[in-house]
Amino acid sequence: MTYLKRSKRPGRGRATTAFVVGGLVFVFALTYLFPSFFPSVFFPVGSLFWRAEQSTVGFFVSMGKIVQSKYSLVEENKRLTEELAARDRAALMLDDVRTENETFKSMLGRTGKGNYVLGVILVRPPVSLYDTLVIDVGTKDGVAAGDKVYAEGDVLVGDIAEAYGSQSKVALYSVPGRKTPILVGTSTVATDATGRGGGNFIFTLPAQTKLAEGAVITMPSIRNHIFGVVQRIMVDSTDSVQTVLFRSPANVNQLRFVEVDRTLR
Repeated sequence: MTYLKRSKRPGRGRATTAFVVGGLVFVFALTYLFPSFFPSVFFPVGSLFWRAEQSTVGFFVSMGKIVQSKYSLVEENKRLTEELAARDRAALMLDDVRTENETFKSMLGRTGKGNYVLGVILVRPPVSLYDTLVIDVGTKDGVAAGDKVYAEGDVLVGDIAEAYGSQSKVALYSVPGRKTPILVGTSTVATDATGRGGGNFIFTLPAQTKLAEGAVITMPSIRNHIFGVVQRIMVDSTDSVQTVLFRSPANVNQLRFVEVDRTLR
């Protein structure tokens, strides 16, 4: 007769169950009978992992700050380099304009002797009307409406709007809404600038016209004088038009004198 061999699995199952139950009882006893056991044993182990995690996080945070700092330095260096280049270009252009002025005046016999009169600024904004000056020379000094007015030698700022016996009113070209013909940069592109007040101007050009910040703006005349310096260029969303902001290099709020040119009359 053949007998089936009895399986040992039930016995193993009971042993496993007894082991698990015993383990739980042991943990329960340690927790309630010896409450200081777990902190004293597991805290040192856990603190090792915590310190490792903190070190890793700190390392990556430090690396991130280093990378960000280097990127910021690169961007700042790039901006300063571009700004210095723009100022160098403007300075070179200003020297060229002054040299050209002297050449043309010598060729045409317009040396300026006896043709310019110095005027002291008596009233300026905000006391005077917006973007106007009152100076202490007038008709008795040979000044007439339409005469060009310069600041700092070569910077054209306005013209005589009204002339009286011993005083005149100067209208600055930056009067809001006033349009003035200009030549843009070395390419001498011709367009009109619109005054925005306070020595500021605006004009637009096709986006493909090359122009950089720091470019010098002049006016078409026999005396190729300085009119402004480009401050900002903004291209529209269609990349078809660029809006250019520029300002006069002469700050009328700090001027004491201007020159009135009586030549072209």
